[in-house]
Amino acid sequence: MKWLIIVVLTLFSVSCSSRGVKSAEQCLSDKVIAASRNNDSSSLSDTDFDRITEYLSQGRTRWIEFYPILNQSPFLGATSFQEGLDIAMASALPENPESVLKYVNQDNVNKLCGMPFIEPTPDETETYFLKTRAALINLASQSDRKKSCLAVLERSHDHLAAETRLGRVSSQK
Repeated sequence: MKWLIIVVLTLFSVSCSSRGVKSAEQCLSDKVIAASRNNDSSSLSDTDFDRITEYLSQGRTRWIEFYPILNQSPFLGATSFQEGLDIAMASALPENPESVLKYVNQDNVNKLCGMPFIEPTPDETETYFLKTRAALINLASQSDRKKSCLAVLERSHDHLAAETRLGRVSSQK
């Protein structure tokens, strides 16, 4: 009987304490906000930056909304992160086009909408193009950002297709 009471109390205490525990994603979000406020990203590890890029690539709205913050000091010092930031946003475009389009402007439209991937195969670019084009077309919005993004996407696709036909892009990784 004592063991039953101990087990029940242990389970009860674990369930109560777990409410106050933050998820790893929430903790990382808090670290990003603190780094931005303090203008100091030294508390973020390479693993943290990789995780941020992963969350962005998945199209998670919270992380897409951090894009303007991540695109300025103190995050500018993380060169490899900055190089991957626009690629992550481009990867998020077919997953969450409405959120990504909020941050498309004249300065970044070619990066976010133009397939800025590093050495993609023709199959990868074709798959990305079809999925992203469908996602953009299916948006109810007829905004200038959508139209501009779609135009850049189609131009990039046509350019990569031409490069492939001319043998300038490898079909293998």
